[in-house]
Amino acid sequence: MPKIGELTLTSVDEFDFRLLIKALGKGEKGSRALTFDEACLLLEGFAKGKATRAQMASAMMLMRVRGETTEEISGMVAGLRRTVDKDWHSLEVDIDWPVYAGKREQLPWLLLVAKLLAKQGVRVMLHGDSQALPHRRHVESCLASLNIACCTTPQMAKAALHSDNIVYVCAGDLAPVLDECRQLHQELGLRSLIQTAARCMNPTNAPISLRSYFHPGLDTVHQGICEILFEKSEYHAGSVAIFKGLQGETECNPRVATTITVVNGQTDNIAVSSLSIPTLLEGFSGAKVGQAELSSDILALLWREKEPFSADALISLMSRTMIEQALSSMTATLAAVLLLLNHKLNTAIIPQESISPESISHKSNSQKIMAAEQAVYLSQQCWANRFSSTDNPLAKWLNEEWLCAV
Repeated sequence: MPKIGELTLTSVDEFDFRLLIKALGKGEKGSRALTFDEACLLLEGFAKGKATRAQMASAMMLMRVRGETTEEISGMVAGLRRTVDKDWHSLEVDIDWPVYAGKREQLPWLLLVAKLLAKQGVRVMLHGDSQALPHRRHVESCLASLNIACCTTPQMAKAALHSDNIVYVCAGDLAPVLDECRQLHQELGLRSLIQTAARCMNPTNAPISLRSYFHPGLDTVHQGICEILFEKSEYHAGSVAIFKGLQGETECNPRVATTITVVNGQTDNIAVSSLSIPTLLEGFSGAKVGQAELSSDILALLWREKEPFSADALISLMSRTMIEQALSSMTATLAAVLLLLNHKLNTAIIPQESISPESISHKSNSQKIMAAEQAVYLSQQCWANRFSSTDNPLAKWLNEEWLCAV
């Protein structure tokens, strides 16, 4: 049985989406994967109501059974990005931080990192879907404890970024079609490539975007997606950081060394490099016990207490190993972001004014290379001085004072 060849694609309004289902499902020898453009059109068609729920569900299942290709996932990402309101694209964001995995029991310590970066002038946008895996502890459920705004419109998000440098947005408010896809996932009881694609949206075209994974092999999948999207100019110039996250979430695990693959895309040039965060808790054990019962108020306590190991309010709720694990997760994750900021400053993709107009000197930033150990140290200093209105270690580093002192 011959395979169906590449189809002649028309507009979303005119295309017969049955042809895509036929291409995916024409028997063992006659079926084939979708091309980038076909996958993109399918997603756009479903978003506009031209592809039916039955057609979209069939396509998702057929791709899932065969195994999705990077071309198909990349096409879905492009389709999602085209359904995002242009006002989201216009927001000024430094770090795109997708948080879709949730954790099985721990709190999202990454929120402490995001808040700390925001306090020091780095604009952060978190986005996720807490309904996709409701049995997990998601970032969205912990926002109130750290006074992080959850916004539903670009205008609300712009105001939050202006006042606080940080915002969280539900995936369905960025691309409403994701809510419809989630309903299909729940009806079918299956995952699909849409859940990977959602993480890759970067709806604000931030110059730094984070990607986490858990299962082996997904790092190469994410790398392939980035390379395709940069090659096709679907992504703006910038860097995507790919790493194995703690329980799959976009947070570093301090118990192991974390290797970060950085896909750096500019006009007509894609470069892949790697960074590494060392193990911060060698031989550490015992912190996981009892964490499922921790209240999200713990995040506020950790943020507020200058001496957490001697703070009565904290030690009545957390063991020392829990506190140590939480702070180490924060340190490792912040160190990773600092390495990425350093990488971006040296590759000169981020406009210098986008991080801290008052503190950045173009001359001092041009050739400043940070080692992982320095990033960990700077991370600890940023945390220790988070309440200071005058001592900003990140600003000092950007002005080269910190590296001279180390």
